[in-house]
Amino acid sequence: MWVYRPDGLPAGSPAVVALHGCTQSADAYYTNSGWRKFADLYGFALIFPEATTPPSNCFQWFQEGDIGRGQGEALSIAQMVSYATTTYQLDPDRISITGLSAGGAMTAVMVAAYPELFDAASIVAGLPYRCSPPASTSTCMNGPVTKTPKDWGALVRGAYPGYTGPRPRVSIWHGQADYVVNKANGVELRDQFTDVLGLSQTPASTAPAGRHHDGDVPRR
Repeated sequence: MWVYRPDGLPAGSPAVVALHGCTQSADAYYTNSGWRKFADLYGFALIFPEATTPPSNCFQWFQEGDIGRGQGEALSIAQMVSYATTTYQLDPDRISITGLSAGGAMTAVMVAAYPELFDAASIVAGLPYRCSPPASTSTCMNGPVTKTPKDWGALVRGAYPGYTGPRPRVSIWHGQADYVVNKANGVELRDQFTDVLGLSQTPASTAPAGRHHDGDVPRR
């Protein structure tokens, strides 16, 4: 992992864990995602885990041995968060996590398997937790894979049986012209985490989102 701390960041500051997409690296995501600007502006640390699985450096959100509590990549990322929190004297109650594409899918893994570590999460062009059969990426990406909110939520609750503590708030972002990850995954993610958090799938309000310039959006 790599860590960025703005100059003079005081003890007890919050942090954001940022997970890159396939074919990217932690350094590329740090350089191109824009997170440093906001870390400097608002005063928080950044933690950048890096996937190193060849050939595409994808986080293994679809491998059974990497998405459960206490094993594989999920455990490794959890250990990075704990190490950084202790070493850099961060506030353990204000750790958020975000990810893009495969990193977004791995963000769903982390909030399912380690809900106690995170205050909030942002899933960008990601996929629901346990949406694909083991070792298969195409089923969900090309999708859609459709389940009821209750069934989606049960998969998250099953990641940490018996957990009764607070769960992180989840923000879901998915472009409606996404040609890499089927846009239906945004709807299924909504169903999964509204069920987990005990919220209605019907929005309290709706509004159009602003359109970003292509140069501001990191490639996956």
